[in-house]
Amino acid sequence: MSNRLDKSAYFYCMLGNPKASFGTIAADLHRIRRGALNPFFSQQAVAKFSGHVQAIVDRFVDRIKSCAERGETIPLFYAYRCVTVDIITEYIFGHQFNLLDRADWGRDFYSAWRSLWELSPTIRQFPWMMDAFMAMPRWFTALTNPKALEVVDLFSDVDEQTKILLSSDLKQIESKPYPIVVWGLSKSDLLPASEKTFTRLAVEANGLLAAGFETTGAVLTHTTYHILANPEVHRKLLAELAEAIPDLDHIPGFQQLEQLSYLRAVVKEGLRLAVGAYSRLPRVNPSGDMQYGNWVIPAGTAIGMSALFIAKSPLLFPDPDTFNPERWIINDQSPGSERLEQYILAFGKGTRSCVGTNLAHAEMYTILATIFRKFPHIKLHNTTPRDVELAHDYFAGMTRADTQGLQVIVDRTNRSEKQ
Repeated sequence: MSNRLDKSAYFYCMLGNPKASFGTIAADLHRIRRGALNPFFSQQAVAKFSGHVQAIVDRFVDRIKSCAERGETIPLFYAYRCVTVDIITEYIFGHQFNLLDRADWGRDFYSAWRSLWELSPTIRQFPWMMDAFMAMPRWFTALTNPKALEVVDLFSDVDEQTKILLSSDLKQIESKPYPIVVWGLSKSDLLPASEKTFTRLAVEANGLLAAGFETTGAVLTHTTYHILANPEVHRKLLAELAEAIPDLDHIPGFQQLEQLSYLRAVVKEGLRLAVGAYSRLPRVNPSGDMQYGNWVIPAGTAIGMSALFIAKSPLLFPDPDTFNPERWIINDQSPGSERLEQYILAFGKGTRSCVGTNLAHAEMYTILATIFRKFPHIKLHNTTPRDVELAHDYFAGMTRADTQGLQVIVDRTNRSEKQ
């Protein structure tokens, strides 16, 4: 039996972009595409980009300060996605979408992406729908399906950004201290010419944007909520950060932050409870039967399992619905016990795991350390467990559409944030 499993064509047609690495069906073609992407997302490459991550987070800090001065609520559900969008677009296009500067905190942008995810179950049943939407006159799509129009406009915007990048001046590109992903792919010797067409690169950019903002934004949302909803967790985290970061103007790099034991435990627990993809991520062995225990699974049969069942397994994680960073500290201090990290599946596992995992970790450690160190008196505002509960499976877990998600305020009556 070959260990190269294809993705299920029926299931993944909902994405409408089999030309992107993530949606690639055949394992052999995915290996080629992934091989070209890997150098851009290695630990070394991410380390070179980490200063830009911090610069974008510092812009986020400035906006939080402005909101605090005016006593305004900060919609962190959307704000975190503004940060992750600006980071990933800087990396793949060489310039940001500047969602952090938008008055609506990127609500319209998120709405367009959510429309795509909400349409995905229908598109899976009728895969021709996406091509039909793209071919329709814009006015007709607006009349018949406003959600589809948001998706069409989003794809068009990504196409335009790709076009601008590929027509950029070479000196401008070479002046960047880090590689620009889409530009680098267009020049890669690891890809044949058929993989470097404008259409293919634009679809790849679209996939990288989607994967690069939502999962990380969701993990940050859930982690922050649970920190603020658990005073003892909040207290311990603040104490560790205060000791590790005495100068608020100098946040350590993410590689140093990863060494902070309690912050590391908080991040792991956030990754566990955020889950990532709720769907089963089905795989197919097209060339041979598979043996599972006493059962033979015929070639061509789709198999899969939701990461939710692992993240919430009481056999692996006692009291699994409780946010308990201590479970990771105990595990780290028990050399003979089974390592629980192998059961964190927010970014997948194996050859089909998320290519941007290293970048996502850099973002999570940088953002959480910066926000909680600089705003120790941040508080939940008009946010209940229902507001952050994942109630829908649109591939990833999604919150209810009728909630504003995670919202916070900065307590002005008892704060020590540096002005």
